[in-house]
Order: sequence, then structure tokens, then C-alpha cells
Amino acid sequence: MQEIYKNEGRLALLADHEGEIIGFLDFHCGHKKRNEHQGSFGMSVKKEFRNQGVGKALLKCLIRWAENNPLIERISLEVFSNNKGAIHLYTSFGFVEEGIQRRAIKNDDGSYEDIILMALFLN
Repeated sequence: MQEIYKNEGRLALLADHEGEIIGFLDFHCGHKKRNEHQGSFGMSVKKEFRNQGVGKALLKCLIRWAENNPLIERISLEVFSNNKGAIHLYTSFGFVEEGIQRRAIKNDDGSYEDIILMALFLN
């Protein structure tokens, strides 16, 4: 955890409800000079707390932090193509689709999932 505090290009956010962690977001930028201006994040919200604004609040905090961080110019993410709720959330914040990784995930039943690559460009 100390590594996050010491690195201006990393951020970890937790959402809690009555002492229970119900969501988290983890952002990290590139490790080299040439890619430290951009980074990616992962986010998860506990199933029973989805569609209640938790993800929106976490994402809003990330973007506000990034806009005030002179290092960060681009935020990227990967999302399952069938996760319409998350895609809608990201699009509502200005993220744009950059590409698709076809059959990126193989499920236990042998079926595949595509991953959509998205990014938000900060001024």
C-alpha cells in the first residue's frame, strides 16, 4: 500500500457501506517516461450494490483526481463487451471505444468473450 502513496501516478479508491467494502477502483500509469502520461484502471462493485451510483462515484473521483494531476493525460480501460451497464457508464463520462479484442476471454464452458478497449483523453 505504501507504494501507492509514494507514486503520483497511482490511485486506489475504496467504497464502503457500514464498514463493508462494496467497491474499489485501482489506477496506475505507465512506468516509463514515454508512457507515464497515460494509465489504466480496474473497477468492481459488489453485485447487490450495482446500479446505485457506487461505480459512478468511484469513476468521478478518479477523473477529478486525474484532471488535477499534471502527469495524467489519458485514462484507459478494458470492459467485457456484454457489460452494457458499464459501457453506458463509461460512455456517459466521455470514454470512447478504441478497439475490440476478439475472443480475449475463454470461459469454462468453452465460449468466448470479447473485450472492448476504451479511453478518455484529458485536456
